Amino acid sequence: MKDSFKCIVYIFCQAENGLPKLRFDIVTHVNYAFAIPTKDGHVLPLENPELARAVTAKAHAEGAKVCLSLGGWSYEDVPLEATFREGTDTPEKIASMAEEIAEMALAFGFDGVDVDWEYPRTGDGSKEQYEALISLLYEKLKPRGMLLTAAALGGVDPEGAPIRSAAEAQDRPSFDKLDWLNIMAYDSGAPVHSPYEFAENCVKYWVEDRGFPPEKLNLGLPFYGRPFPGDYRDLLAADGEALEKDMVVMDGREVWYNGRDTLRRKVALAKEKGLGGIMVWEISEDCDDRGKSLLTVLGRAIAEG
Repeated sequence: MKDSFKCIVYIFCQAENGLPKLRFDIVTHVNYAFAIPTKDGHVLPLENPELARAVTAKAHAEGAKVCLSLGGWSYEDVPLEATFREGTDTPEKIASMAEEIAEMALAFGFDGVDVDWEYPRTGDGSKEQYEALISLLYEKLKPRGMLLTAAALGGVDPEGAPIRSAAEAQDRPSFDKLDWLNIMAYDSGAPVHSPYEFAENCVKYWVEDRGFPPEKLNLGLPFYGRPFPGDYRDLLAADGEALEKDMVVMDGREVWYNGRDTLRRKVALAKEKGLGGIMVWEISEDCDDRGKSLLTVLGRAIAEG
């Protein structure tokens, strides 16, 4: 790696067009999304294994690392929160889920596991189940020199107030076992999607309010807009000047996203606050034109002083 500031990108398992957009002069880590948990404590067979192998081969050839991400918001349009909760409600289920995701990561040559449980909560038992799953994964992965990371809620509402039941569920017992935490500072509510101020409030929450070490936190950045569908590549097709804006009109509606200036400011914020890096959802949503690519913007912003 060129330096210690990470540029982590997720690639969705159905997004074949994401592979050529993985540029390892900028990207340091990839999260392959997703391996899917089940309510009986197992993990479904990995979707699109050919893409998984291609991603790991390309990354490893360039000296980058790839984690297998477990979970996500939903599967087949059904939110996975209840699946995670039920799938870890006994020690036996936790053991089988941890064993299967660790073995899957090894079988496909991944460098670690990223846990994307959206979201464990205080008060319903899932906080304790989450911590038990992280602990068991730590025991399985660390002796093999593999990474263990997780995604986390941005932590605040649009006004900057803490979202306690979900954000506080990811606490020291689990955090201390992670190599880093990816902060999903994306969806801040209507009408403006993911403004700079929301990123500021998320960083403040995790670093100042919670006191987490900034070097183990990565600031999440969106390559999409809201309302959906709003992939940046489609917004650029609708408005050739989309890179220079944070809002375009598509199909008669305003779609808000992060253009060049907002992304540059967020990278600068991550550097100023001593964060470990940035994280992107999701690489296939970028455009093919490198001159107007959001990844190009990030690469230049990272290279700046």
